[in-house]
Amino acid sequence: MNIGAIGIDSSHLTEFTRRIKELHDAGKTPCRVTHFFDPGNHEWQHPDGPEQSRKDVDAWKARALELGATEVGSMDELLDAVDGVMVLNINGHRHLELASPSLDRGMPTYIDKPMTCSLAEARTLLEKARTAKARAYSASSLRFVEEIERIDFGAIGPVVAIDAFGNGELLDMMPHLWHYGCHSIEMVDAIFRRSGQGGGVGRVSAVAMPDRHLLDMEYRDGRYVRIRMDRKASWAFGATIHGEKGVEQFVVDFAPVYTRLVAGMVRFFEGGQAPADLRDIVENVAVMEAGNRSIGQDGAWVDVPEIR
Repeated sequence: MNIGAIGIDSSHLTEFTRRIKELHDAGKTPCRVTHFFDPGNHEWQHPDGPEQSRKDVDAWKARALELGATEVGSMDELLDAVDGVMVLNINGHRHLELASPSLDRGMPTYIDKPMTCSLAEARTLLEKARTAKARAYSASSLRFVEEIERIDFGAIGPVVAIDAFGNGELLDMMPHLWHYGCHSIEMVDAIFRRSGQGGGVGRVSAVAMPDRHLLDMEYRDGRYVRIRMDRKASWAFGATIHGEKGVEQFVVDFAPVYTRLVAGMVRFFEGGQAPADLRDIVENVAVMEAGNRSIGQDGAWVDVPEIR
């Protein structure tokens, strides 16, 4: 089963290609990343400047070639050669453009985080997938942390509120919540879906400070979330879950996170259920867009539209 990668300006090109190859070589999946297409306009921004950014992109491309993937010269050439697609370009503003060709062909498609940097574009991708009956999803790796599976919801009862924290790394091309806010937002969403309470964010309030973002999420049924996204604190994610009968806390162990993300990805390409429902990810995009609007309005509450 041949998988194609679109975009070379993210470390995910080599991370996913290497991990899928390891699973394939161990006889655990028929999937291999066999081809990749570079759509140009590399937009990775290394903190040390453009020269280091170019070196990173060149190194990711060289490593993909070492791992056995072949570079092709066009999107059509890629899609003709593969059975499924990973859209890995770092800039979420390009994901509608880069994911549409495979969705229009009805091909299984994984879209890296953030799914898009626009609710309108996310809805367009959802409609494309539904119209073409294309299996598709998008996800942050934080959706797959082991600690969420260990929460004893029977002991703590229905979740009333969550206090979460995560890294708040910024990129100019995807301001405020778009670049890294999706990680913490999807982690919280995964907790609620694991609990059986689902999504349903009704409104959000967000503020930006030099060293952090704060995001408040109020759900339509009264649940409440506060997320702190730090840029000075150590790089870490975690949460305190407040239930009607008890409280649980966790700090994410990142050692197995990418392995779990990729394991779900190959099961998806093999024909299994998508690890995340595309509709749910569109709701997370709606939260991020509303949060960014709130930041522009000094933290005013902004309604989040329902996604169907």
